[in-house]
Amino acid sequence: MFTAKNLALLYNVVGMLPFGLMSASMVTEVWPNVQGQTCTKAGWGGKETCTDSLEFTVAKIYLQVMFGMSLLYSCQLIFSGKKANLASMGCMAATMTKHIVVDGLIPPPPVMAMTAIVIAAQFAPGPWGQRAFIGFCFFNAFTFLTQPLMVLQDSFPDVVAGSKEAALGAFCFEVISLYLVMAGIVALIPMKAYGLALSMQAGLAVVAKHVVINKSGPPPPMIGIWIVATLLAWKEYGWVMKPQCDKAIKSGPQYVHGILVGTNFVPYFVLESLGVSAPYVGLGAIDTSYTYGGATAMFTGMLALYLAVSAWTEYTGQMEGKMFAMYHYFLSFVVFFWQCQASTTLVGVCFFAAPHIFTSWTIYLVVKNSPHDKKD
Repeated sequence: MFTAKNLALLYNVVGMLPFGLMSASMVTEVWPNVQGQTCTKAGWGGKETCTDSLEFTVAKIYLQVMFGMSLLYSCQLIFSGKKANLASMGCMAATMTKHIVVDGLIPPPPVMAMTAIVIAAQFAPGPWGQRAFIGFCFFNAFTFLTQPLMVLQDSFPDVVAGSKEAALGAFCFEVISLYLVMAGIVALIPMKAYGLALSMQAGLAVVAKHVVINKSGPPPPMIGIWIVATLLAWKEYGWVMKPQCDKAIKSGPQYVHGILVGTNFVPYFVLESLGVSAPYVGLGAIDTSYTYGGATAMFTGMLALYLAVSAWTEYTGQMEGKMFAMYHYFLSFVVFFWQCQASTTLVGVCFFAAPHIFTSWTIYLVVKNSPHDKKD
């Protein structure tokens, strides 16, 4: 059946299968410049000895981890409640067991300990199993993204900062962290269609970052499947919003957003259109690629105009809450993509974190004021 869930499973089970079963062959397909083997020649008359390079081994192992994480996420789509969490953690445990028994590697000890704790928590009464799984997903995603070298050296002590292996491992951890976040979102959101749509939207943002910025990522047919699955997930979620949910969004994030944009960002872009930048947070300060010119003057002026109209409709309640919610899901996508650019400064990343805050606030209100269809 042609559904978002089935397309997501097609991508994450069938599409990712070669990473698990043919990881050695897939390394050079994904990263053509990775050195496969290092060879040393023995003394006179001796045979040349070749072994897999450290870079190749890191790539091969973490392709397998990516497959394990894609299965972890898929289990959250197939099952629900504690059954989903046990199946997901089973994929995690199986991946680590394979690396210990077959590859002779030691996965990060904290992750092994947390895996055991989360599995045990599924047999505890109440919501502790669900909380443990969600915490596991988001905590490890944060750790992998912020401390990739530390995690990498747990399994590969010879990897040093600034090396090709470190860069490769950090890229792989972005994918692994993505799947953990996606699984955490599905487990956290008590609405099946909504959780699927949000998780696929988050995933699409990272896929775009990898393909456009990192010049890597999945092949075009796989990208197409992810895009279609994401759009289909939003279509299946629908455009219907309960009156109490619409009211909560209008009186909360939408109202505050209208005031914030009207009193701050509209003047900000009016000044930018005239070539006047605010100190520290002007466009030239938050993005090193920005230069003022005729085109940017026109675009920032147009942006100020449309923001003024949008802010007024939000402030007065003329905009529907569901419209505010929907455009913020995609606004966060656009802002995240810009925040990942090499030209974006740290100040810029922080300055434009506000859209994500409003998106999160809106998601909370949608979940709070909508019927839940997850029974377990």
